[in-house]
Amino acid sequence: MSAKLPGKHITQGISLNGDSPSYKILESHGLLTTKYRIESENDLVLELPNSTRLKNTIISLASCFCCLCGFSKSFEVPDGSVRKGYDGRGKYTFFGPGVHNVFDPYYTVTTKNDVLTAPIIINGNRTIITVDQGCIGFCTDRGEPVLLPPGMHQWNSSTLLFVKTIQLDEPVINLGPWTLLTINQGYMAVTQDNGKQIILEGGSVYLLTHRNWKFEKFVSTKIQTDELKRIEAASADNVIMHVDATVLWRVSDVDTAVTMSVKTMNSDGTRARQDTTKLKNDILKQAEASLSFFIGTINFSDSMAAAAMTQRSRDSARGDMTPVAIAEYVTEESKSLDKKDINPIPEFNLYSNDKLDDAVSHANEITKTYGVEIISINIISAIPGDKQLRQSLAAGAVAAAEAQMLETSAQGKSRAIKIEAMARAEQTMILAKADADADILRAEGSKKAADILATNPVSVDLAKIERTGVALSGSGNNSSFFFGADPSDVKNLLSNPSVVRC
Repeated sequence: MSAKLPGKHITQGISLNGDSPSYKILESHGLLTTKYRIESENDLVLELPNSTRLKNTIISLASCFCCLCGFSKSFEVPDGSVRKGYDGRGKYTFFGPGVHNVFDPYYTVTTKNDVLTAPIIINGNRTIITVDQGCIGFCTDRGEPVLLPPGMHQWNSSTLLFVKTIQLDEPVINLGPWTLLTINQGYMAVTQDNGKQIILEGGSVYLLTHRNWKFEKFVSTKIQTDELKRIEAASADNVIMHVDATVLWRVSDVDTAVTMSVKTMNSDGTRARQDTTKLKNDILKQAEASLSFFIGTINFSDSMAAAAMTQRSRDSARGDMTPVAIAEYVTEESKSLDKKDINPIPEFNLYSNDKLDDAVSHANEITKTYGVEIISINIISAIPGDKQLRQSLAAGAVAAAEAQMLETSAQGKSRAIKIEAMARAEQTMILAKADADADILRAEGSKKAADILATNPVSVDLAKIERTGVALSGSGNNSSFFFGADPSDVKNLLSNPSVVRC
């Protein structure tokens, strides 16, 4: 009764062009089994339809008339589906699309059709599975793992057992004795091959080809930032400081770091749980030690004095700004003298990058022995541990702020007065210059007019007549002139009320 639908049955290897690196590496090791893969549903080994609806109706009526109802089984299978059957003699089968009739009292046929889009259809030793893209099918055949690539697969085997479908988007995939590793860039994988440590670079896919080649741990080579717990350290002048800081570090040599700092075996021979906690703790402890060493080289009192001096210098630089107009009168000699008189400001060592670089170098002398590089140690805050000293510093800061406010206000008023005085002086200079320029213009005009009159005799005579008329009219001074009188008559004229009014 077995038959096969028309089509080509593929039993050779199938190309996986364009597939992911995971498929390619499995294919390169010859681990993908394609002999069960079929090209389409037409290549499935199924029982062909052997009846029609009319025939099934006649057989059903005849069976009932002859009391043989249990001997005949009639059913239909739609396209895209199969139906499971068992002949009662140890043979399982799938019925393909179409109308079927089985005349056998021992034959069992399920009442439900199974669609071919289902991931797995199992009927005894016959199996049809579909593996999606991005996955592989994991099977076992007499203890040997069998990996199936994407596609539809069918087999008739009593020993080949489908276990599960495995997605390939996980970084670590166990495939029986094999392990598939996908390592991102910025990470490395630590593996043990029969006791030998092997480090695998990031940015690739690897296959661990036997059971004794074990994956241990992924180690990041990226820059990491950790916060140091608040530490207490004594300065050079015995001031206890509470310091908060951060550490930037990275694993520069994974092989050395894992060999020297990561536990891989327990003392009783059992496999240890891989953890880099100890490595991280060693790094932070060394950073704390180097930071304490750095603080121990600094005098707290000098640091505070330097900070105050720096602040005063900045305030002076802001407050003693000379207005632009006044700055024009400052000589180069006075500028050079001012520069010579400026005293250098002591360095505020507690937050000095150069000094902190010394602490980083001190830490790296130790951490480089186990493959770790400390990039920087950054102080977030550093305050005295003594409460009274903190209160004194706070009070001093408040007083300094108030003094700075008063000083800033006074400096502002002084600059305003200077600017106003300068503006008035500039205004006076402009007005005086304008008056002088006007007098010069008037004088030049009069001179030019006189020069023009001197060149024309008629104009000169007319001018004389005009001036004489003005004089006779007494314009401007009410003057009187006497013609033909004797000087002795002046006395009589002055006594005459008609001439002189009291």
